[in-house]
Amino acid sequence: MQQPDYDRRLDDALESAEALFAEKGFHGASMRDIARAAGVSVAGLYYYLPSKQLALYLVCNRIFDRLEAGTTTLASIEDPVVRLETFVREHLRFMIGNPDAYRVLLHDMDVLELQHGRDLHARRRRYFAVAAQLIHALAQRSGLTPPRLATAALFGMLNWAPMWYRRDLDGDVDGLASKVLTIFLHGVAPATPVVAEVAS
Repeated sequence: MQQPDYDRRLDDALESAEALFAEKGFHGASMRDIARAAGVSVAGLYYYLPSKQLALYLVCNRIFDRLEAGTTTLASIEDPVVRLETFVREHLRFMIGNPDAYRVLLHDMDVLELQHGRDLHARRRRYFAVAAQLIHALAQRSGLTPPRLATAALFGMLNWAPMWYRRDLDGDVDGLASKVLTIFLHGVAPATPVVAEVAS
């Protein structure tokens, strides 16, 4: 079934907004820029997106929709390590494959105001909680790193990947996910006691 004309034009406007927010930042991109990129008049754009705040809100909502789509198979996976690896792989695949979305989510989302900002921060917390629950299942085995700290550290690794990832050096996303998870779970050196040096 063909997508209704309104939805298609809204999608076009949001694609243009996402690209421009990524390129210029929220404050640097204007509604006139978005209208020009979407191929509509400024007045026509305001019919679909009455404000730049709403444009950013809808762009970020679409990004979270796509991120959360990568978590739909997790409940069917029994092994907690495989569940976490699946999460890592899908998150990396999205972040590396959608650089504009990555930049908008990490650099512009926090300018959203009032209810729009609260809604998006709630979505971010829910997505964080998905990873935290996966890590909690692993932490129960060892009783070591608190899941919240471990989850924050994992997102630190994942969310910087688009800045340093090179396919020729790091391999495809599936291989990268396995390497990242190995570093996250086992570190880069054999486990040895850490002894603090005390000045005499």
